Amino acid sequence: MNCFYSNRIVGDLARLSDEDARHALKSLRLKTGDTIVLVVDGQRYAAVLEARGGEVFARTTVPLPGTEPGVRVTLYQGLPKGERMDDIVRRCTEAGVYAVAPCIMARSVARPDEAARQARRTRWQKVAREAAMQSGRTIVPEIRDFLASGDIRTELQKHEQALVAWEEATENSLRRVYRGVKDVAIVIGPEGGISRDEILDMRATPFTLGPRIFRTETAGLAAIVSLFTLTGDTEYGQDRD
Repeated sequence: MNCFYSNRIVGDLARLSDEDARHALKSLRLKTGDTIVLVVDGQRYAAVLEARGGEVFARTTVPLPGTEPGVRVTLYQGLPKGERMDDIVRRCTEAGVYAVAPCIMARSVARPDEAARQARRTRWQKVAREAAMQSGRTIVPEIRDFLASGDIRTELQKHEQALVAWEEATENSLRRVYRGVKDVAIVIGPEGGISRDEILDMRATPFTLGPRIFRTETAGLAAIVSLFTLTGDTEYGQDRD
C-alpha cells in the first residue's frame, strides 16, 4: 500500500505536500476513495485519499502497527566513488537503518569539496525519504554531515556499541560480538577497505560478515540485515520499544 507523510493532522484529516500530491495523482494514478498509509509523528494510519481541486488530503481510519526495528542502527559509511552512495542509502533505508553518516576515510577516493558535499547530502536525504515511503517506514533516516577519519571515533563513542566490519576479524562473528544493546553504530569502509591504524583509532569492535568479502555498497546492508535477524526485527509480531 502506498505510504505518505504529513507534518500535521487536524482531527482525522491531514494535507499532503504539493510534491506528494502530484506523486499520488499523476505518478501513482490514485484518486479519491483510494486507501493509503499515512505517517504522522511516527504513527502509521490507514487512510482514505481525498482530492479537492489542487489539494490532496488523507482522512485517517485506524492506527496501524509500527514498522521500526527495536534497535537503532547508525551506519558510518566510507564514502564510495560515483553514485554508489545513492544505492547504499536506498537499500539500508529499506532494511531499517536509523541514520547514515558519510565518512571520508584514509582510502576513500572520492573527496568532494564543501559545496559538493551539501549537494550530495541533500540528494541522499531525498533518496532516503523516497525509500522510506516505498518501504513503509515511520521515520525517514537522517543523512548526517560528512565526517573525516579523525572525527569518527568521537561520534562512535555516543553509541552503546560500535562495530566495524573488517575482513581480518575472522574470529569475531556478529553473533559473537553483539551485546544486545539498543543503539548500535556500524562502520563500513570504502572500496579500499579500512586501514589497521583506522581500526585501532576508532576503538570499535571488529567483526566479520563471513568468509566472503562484500563490496562497500552491499556490506552495510548485509550487516544491518544480519543484526536485525539476530534481534528478531525481521519477523512479524515482535514487541518494539
